[in-house]
Amino acid sequence: MRKNLLIISALFFAILINAQVKTTVPAKEEPSRIKVYTPSGSVGTSRNKTNDNSYKWVVKTDIVGILTGEFPLIGEYRFARKFSVEASAGLTYAYLPNNVLIADSIDNYNSDSDNTKAAMGTAFRGTLKFYPSSDYDAIEGWSFGIQLFSKTTNREYNYSLNNNGAELINGTKDVKSKTGISLIIGKQIFEDSNVTFESFIGVGFASVKRESNKIESTYDNATNTNTYSLSSFSLTETKPNLQLGFRIGFGN
Repeated sequence: MRKNLLIISALFFAILINAQVKTTVPAKEEPSRIKVYTPSGSVGTSRNKTNDNSYKWVVKTDIVGILTGEFPLIGEYRFARKFSVEASAGLTYAYLPNNVLIADSIDNYNSDSDNTKAAMGTAFRGTLKFYPSSDYDAIEGWSFGIQLFSKTTNREYNYSLNNNGAELINGTKDVKSKTGISLIIGKQIFEDSNVTFESFIGVGFASVKRESNKIESTYDNATNTNTYSLSSFSLTETKPNLQLGFRIGFGN
């Protein structure tokens, strides 16, 4: 019995020793699942700024304006991705009488505007433009803008000296001044040579001030003669304003 107990004890001890010295196989390493975040938005913005080939400015003139007596020099500059500011300054030369397109109340009692010749005036325009296209930045593609403008057209009286009182009115001016605001809708495109074309339409309202002169005669029964004098008329009205344009220029 003692011998059997000794044998069982020896076997248990051998098993325990074998379990302690058993070689452990290292576990297989799992790949790391931690993601490294890269701020691609800021990197992309920096890249876009570095490689921004969009047009930033353009200088142009208006062919329709020239045909109707306005000779503008126009500059447009992009100050934000979708916005630009445009300024125009020019001279006017009134080919036609001030009442040829839209007559006003002055013409009902004053026809002397027909005896006039073209004279110089001025025109100024300022426009804030928004370019909504997702394909282009300002200043290319369709645009919507708000324009403030001021335009003066002058006609100089030019009576024949055979007319009584001609010396009183000759050299004075028939003046039409327009100040207003318009909504401008247009499209501007660039060619490979950096030549730009723009067509647009503008609708709005203008305060129109008309100043004109007329020769008046007074008959004196006592002397049986006419006395001539110069009368001036002034009228201000608010009217709809329509503007069309086709521009050509150069940009970069």
